[in-house]
Amino acid sequence: MKNTYRNGAIIANGGFYEEAVYHVSNEKISTVFDGKGALVYYATAEGVFLNKGHFSFMVNDKPINWCMKKEVSMLGRKQEILADIGVGSLKFVQFLDKNTDCVYISYELITDVPNTKVDLLYFTDKMNAFAIYCDGDYRIIKDNYALNVTLTNNCKKKNLIFTFNKELKVDINAFDKALASCNKEIADVKVPENLSDMEKAMFYSCYFCVLENYKEKGDFKGFMAGHHYLFPMRTYYRDSYYTVLPMYNGNLEKVKNEVVTLAKGIADDGTCPSAVGADYKAFWGNHFDSPSFLAIMLYDYVRYSKDLDVMSLPVGDDTVLGKAELVMKKLEECEDDNGLIYKAGPYNRRDWVDEINRWGYVSYDEILYARALYSLSKLFALKGDNVKAENYAKKYEKTKNSINEVLWDEKLGYYVNYKNEQYVEDNLSVDTVWAVIFGIADEERSKRILKNMENLLEVCNNKEVDLPDYGVMAVYPFYQNVDAVYWTSSQPYNYHNGSNWPYWAAILAYAKRKFGMEYKHALTSWFTYNIDRNNYTPIEYFSPACKDGSLLQAWSGVGAFVLDEKTSLTFFD
Repeated sequence: MKNTYRNGAIIANGGFYEEAVYHVSNEKISTVFDGKGALVYYATAEGVFLNKGHFSFMVNDKPINWCMKKEVSMLGRKQEILADIGVGSLKFVQFLDKNTDCVYISYELITDVPNTKVDLLYFTDKMNAFAIYCDGDYRIIKDNYALNVTLTNNCKKKNLIFTFNKELKVDINAFDKALASCNKEIADVKVPENLSDMEKAMFYSCYFCVLENYKEKGDFKGFMAGHHYLFPMRTYYRDSYYTVLPMYNGNLEKVKNEVVTLAKGIADDGTCPSAVGADYKAFWGNHFDSPSFLAIMLYDYVRYSKDLDVMSLPVGDDTVLGKAELVMKKLEECEDDNGLIYKAGPYNRRDWVDEINRWGYVSYDEILYARALYSLSKLFALKGDNVKAENYAKKYEKTKNSINEVLWDEKLGYYVNYKNEQYVEDNLSVDTVWAVIFGIADEERSKRILKNMENLLEVCNNKEVDLPDYGVMAVYPFYQNVDAVYWTSSQPYNYHNGSNWPYWAAILAYAKRKFGMEYKHALTSWFTYNIDRNNYTPIEYFSPACKDGSLLQAWSGVGAFVLDEKTSLTFFD
């Protein structure tokens, strides 16, 4: 497909046989449009209901030319297709609203040629699909196709609501209202000024990637990690920290909901998992970065929104702030005399780098721990508890100083990745960039770190990497200790061992902008690289040497936060 941008939309042009796979989601479902008029996936928290699907067409009782030209437009929760069928055009509009368990689809024949007839047959791998047609017929599918629609000069357009929910009763008359709501949602997004066509499309793509991963189930309200994270439905502490950043532009209530949901996931003894499920049970327990992210996210929200009351919201017999303190006290049990937390090893993969056994002192975890202590000091100051505020401020200073004394390598000009009594992994990891943003590193060290990241992690500047420029590597040089690496990360350029994670590329870009460095390449190159490969929603991770990660991955939408300079430039104190 040939891809361009127009008014914030991603535009793909090609033959009708070519796919333009577009992942979309709302509070109830996740689905995939294939750019050829069909649904090829449909899932809810109850399971996957559809995994395959395709259309077959007849124009005046003859098969269509499968190579006919088409234009596909993708923006928000909507995909539009305009195909040249020789005697006119065929238009598909597929979209979701914010929270209904269904897909809205319209089929329209655009022609002035008399006696034109188009038959559309949609084939699916499931036999239990339900469809609400424009004539009000609501039926179970008994054959191997879910649609059989005929368009003619006398009936040029048909709307359809497609669902697997037997209990859902949606009037077809709601179609136009739902479409207006879908369009309004796009129009209501506060798009930053002075963006190029590509940057505007990237902003929308990233913003909606986050927004579409927001789910509600009872009082469980939060952001899923991505398109395929519904089974079980869960929200991650670390993923959600990055995910909510674009939501400070226009969706503060959803940020608040995320904070409260995460607080409810903390056990009575302060244990913090990687994620919390919709039943509030722990999912992969006892992680080392999750506790810090809760405290930091709470501080970010309170500082930005000025909503002090959220700290006192009840969570069981405790409060939101009480849970944030409790989880940090639990993490403090791993603290040594340096004020640093020690990850007992040697097999400890419990932070975002879950395929590398980083044990001992891990710079990334220490930096987050310091920021969390700082956050608690500020939160208790806002509560008027000056004793606790001063105590956490002192702990923060001790941890910050130890990070700079124990983990800084003056010769290399950056913080080593991790170290223990047996081994020092002295490669440069992008996750240490938080030291620059959070002020753990002073100005001189920050500039050295960023320059080294520019030279080593940005592929276009690294003379030792003989691959096409794919943006920012997560780490370089690659991990040397064979006892530490696991599964896909045992391979260079794969997963945690040198692939590009767009959320880290965005955070690096943020730091580089803070110090007046060129940052747009780090920020946008992952997006254009993947659009050129027909990946039309933000990707989890990638490189030319590894299999692509998931699409519509929530934290990869953080680029919208960086592009939104009005919100982000002064966000961190």
